[in-house]
Amino acid sequence: MIHKTENVLSEEIILAKNWILNSGIQNTDGKNQGGFNSWFDVGSGGYPYVYSEITGYGITTLLYLKLFFDGQFLDRARYAADWLIKNAVSENGGVRTRDYQQDMYESEAYSFESGNIYTFDSGMVLYGMISLYRDCKDNKYLEISKKIASFLMNHMRKEDGFFYASYDPATKEKADSPWKWSTQSGSYHAKLALGFTDLYEVTGEEVYKDAALSLCGKAMDLQDPSGRFITSRADNSTHMHPHAYSAEGLLYTGIHFEEDDLIDSAERAVKWSLDSQNPDGGIPKKHNGQDFINLYRADILAQILRLGALLKSLGRLDETYSSKLEKLRNSLLSFQYKENDRQKGGFYYGFTLDGKKKEHINSWCSMFALQALIMYEESLG
Repeated sequence: MIHKTENVLSEEIILAKNWILNSGIQNTDGKNQGGFNSWFDVGSGGYPYVYSEITGYGITTLLYLKLFFDGQFLDRARYAADWLIKNAVSENGGVRTRDYQQDMYESEAYSFESGNIYTFDSGMVLYGMISLYRDCKDNKYLEISKKIASFLMNHMRKEDGFFYASYDPATKEKADSPWKWSTQSGSYHAKLALGFTDLYEVTGEEVYKDAALSLCGKAMDLQDPSGRFITSRADNSTHMHPHAYSAEGLLYTGIHFEEDDLIDSAERAVKWSLDSQNPDGGIPKKHNGQDFINLYRADILAQILRLGALLKSLGRLDETYSSKLEKLRNSLLSFQYKENDRQKGGFYYGFTLDGKKKEHINSWCSMFALQALIMYEESLG
């Protein structure tokens, strides 16, 4: 594919790219050089914690931007990976979660010092590492990818093919709790297949291909005939954020292994999301099993736009969805911060389930939005 160049991409994309590089969301010096912060708190003016999962996303975002822009994107991606290797990847290959910078946000369950290791977070770091290896061919990133993959496959995989959600290094206990989507086994773990798929393509080792396809098969077991993934077994509900993660894993794996059933599943999931769209262009953040909860989050809007743009490029969405994607883009752009200061171009998080708007400019929302906006513009030709 011939990608668009900087001079034909929209102003909103340029602003978001500049925010990633210049806002301070990635630490550029000091002990946390390379690590990505969670968000910028508009009220306190600070960054609550350096976030391993998001640093993994940061690597892939920087490598994606490298396709369109000149600059130090590869160096920045290497700094991010090196921070993870030095600070976050444990001896067993699991990835620690959050390095807190502000006491008011600290939680023992997630801290570097005492917190759990999460399967999903480790998988996102794996994908960042193997993506970086594929770009720069530095063997240390391949070796750390294998180490993380070994932890996931040999320690976190359950007998039924799903993965435990978390691991407690102190007690060595694995957990799978139904109280929140991210604390239980689920279809969202299909996104781990991105890292396994790339490891297979690099090494040719069938164990990685088997892991990717098995994960996607288990995810499809949790898909309702309507297309929605059941993301909470406690109440049969669907949170749109992990629902989209599920579709992302299936689509990527389906494309790479030419498995139409996986692509079909992702297509049904995305169409279900787009068909839930409100007149203002937003996508509800949750379906409680009966009705939609009409609150919006920028990361969800970006995820569905990103998936929709990819499916459109594959010829999987007909023209009836074009207006939906345009309205979704406009809804996403309503979350972009436009004040003329250092944070210009980043994206607000959006609303919590209790209806409260988070006054922070969010790292992963901005990364997802930046990718989605570029993919949307590319899908238009």
